[in-house]
Amino acid sequence: MTPLAGVTEPDPVVESGSRRSTLSIETLVVMTLGVFGFRVGIRAISDNSAFVHLRTGIEMWRTGHVPTVDPYSFTAHGQPWVVQSWFASLVYGAAYHLGGFLFGSSGQLHLELILEGVLMGLLAVLIARLARTGVAVRTMASAGVAVLFGAVFWSPRPLILGLLGLVLLITVVESEANPLWLLPITWMWVNSHASYPLGVAWLGLVFLGEVIETRSSARRLWRYVAAEIAGLVISVANPLGLRLLTFPLKVQQKSSVFRNVVEWRSPNFQTTDGVYALVLIALALLIILRARLRWSDVLPAVAFLGFGLYSLRFIAPAAVVLAPVLGRALRPAEPGPRRQPDPTLARVNRLVAVALVVLVASFGVLSLRGSGLDLRSYPTAAEAWMADHGYFDAATHRVAEQDVVGCYLILLRGSKGRVFVDDRVDMYPVSVSDDYDTILHAQPGSAAVLDRYRIDTVLWDRHLGLRGLLLADGGWVVSYQDKSWVVLTRTVRAA
Repeated sequence: MTPLAGVTEPDPVVESGSRRSTLSIETLVVMTLGVFGFRVGIRAISDNSAFVHLRTGIEMWRTGHVPTVDPYSFTAHGQPWVVQSWFASLVYGAAYHLGGFLFGSSGQLHLELILEGVLMGLLAVLIARLARTGVAVRTMASAGVAVLFGAVFWSPRPLILGLLGLVLLITVVESEANPLWLLPITWMWVNSHASYPLGVAWLGLVFLGEVIETRSSARRLWRYVAAEIAGLVISVANPLGLRLLTFPLKVQQKSSVFRNVVEWRSPNFQTTDGVYALVLIALALLIILRARLRWSDVLPAVAFLGFGLYSLRFIAPAAVVLAPVLGRALRPAEPGPRRQPDPTLARVNRLVAVALVVLVASFGVLSLRGSGLDLRSYPTAAEAWMADHGYFDAATHRVAEQDVVGCYLILLRGSKGRVFVDDRVDMYPVSVSDDYDTILHAQPGSAAVLDRYRIDTVLWDRHLGLRGLLLADGGWVVSYQDKSWVVLTRTVRAA
């Protein structure tokens, strides 16, 4: 990985049997994790939030402006909407249109998949570099835990650009690079994802830790603090102005709604993802607790692990913050002796590096197959049946669907359709979110909610309680059904 211009890296511990000028086994470990990140990124898109971000980018390129009100729903149509990931959506839209130009209408998402692969591969490499120990086997442990810890929560959302902002901020500070790098990094982060306060929190905790350690004012970090503040100031230069900087406050204002979103809840250690996170948290703590670390390591590590236990949404940022801490915890106390590199080993290392490059290329070619979407969990057959029978004509029908299905319908129809809800809980009025929660859990009053919104068609998971509730109440019939989804229609139109 080529260092950033202006970066002065500290001399790493040199692995026994290698020299700085050769391609070391430790470098191959970092490259291998980068290949892993690339493979994660080029998977066909199935994430419902990614659908909305992609559609918004497509609409932005079509209309030439960032939307400021909701164009997609009938429950909040015209409601003020802060597209806090406008820059990420713009990049996605550009990749979509350029992909159509390069690969034709059937390959419009191919370039988007390659872009996600590059972003996640770069993220994995930067995390692994932060976790280096100078010894290949130790770096396998530290970098492996850091990358795998976060990768299970990576998806083709603007969060990836937020994580890149965090890892670049840490890289600049750790490497004592020119603080001016923080200006473009912070601008990109603020305009791509609302997680930018995590960078401020990390820098503040490192600053506090260094003050405790040195019993001084931590003058070394003042220039980075100043650059971060300057970066936040220039970030106001965007199509939405100051609203982007104040957007994170929405989470606090709508905390009752966000508590109903799975990724904002604490990890459930009875699920596969929860067990996976628990194992890696335990491994990270085992590595950290065996070492004598600085306060500037302990404070961020403890705080971000606490964030991760509070909400799944903070697991991936916690993995980034832990990377340099794990690297220092496993770094040997004394460097091994410098030796002349083995020419045979050097040739083997180069062959392995070439093989990794070929593997990345083959993954990229494989990503060009198919449509770029994985829609197995979505009601594709039910949607096609409804389209054939005119149920998506917003002038004559109102359709209620689950939020994830709403995202899917937005991807298909954009502003031409009108969904009941999707996953933009920050935008919808609390009353709409509460009404959706009522029918999602088939609570008493569900039929009244459908009446109030004049909904005459319901596209729903057939295994949830709403189907049975509506059929028992009367006034509804099953018009379509398959093994996973059901379409219910009114027998009598609501007043």
